[in-house]
Amino acid sequence: MTPFMQRVAELVGTPEDDLVALGAMSPPPVTRLSRRIATGTGADRQVMIRSLAEQLVSEANAVLGAADDRLELVDETLPTELAFRVVHRGRAARVSTTFEDGTAYGRLVGDGIESEEPVELEDADALPDLLVRLLVESGVTHHHVA
Repeated sequence: MTPFMQRVAELVGTPEDDLVALGAMSPPPVTRLSRRIATGTGADRQVMIRSLAEQLVSEANAVLGAADDRLELVDETLPTELAFRVVHRGRAARVSTTFEDGTAYGRLVGDGIESEEPVELEDADALPDLLVRLLVESGVTHHHVA
């Protein structure tokens, strides 16, 4: 198992009433204030995060039991924006990059993302924390993981 799969297995295997352990397993993802960057840099960043999201969603779903709700990765293509959502039990996080006037602007929105200013993931390393937080907040089913 990968380190992320082990983290999901630990989360799923922790009794639901052990809120302290669940909180420790789901720190908020590291974010930064959204800022305009070069179009190519923004596109590369979005593709890198989206690729990692696909891998991590697959890993998490491999750990979840057959009867569990799965994480779902949903791509959105708009004329000036690349985006994807990760959804679990009706809760979602959306990672996007908008392109306009020769610049790119990243944005993270969703359930459990609290910020008065627009934010984006600090980098791809923040994605595992985002997905674990989504599982915790959406009420992942707890059971023994082999």
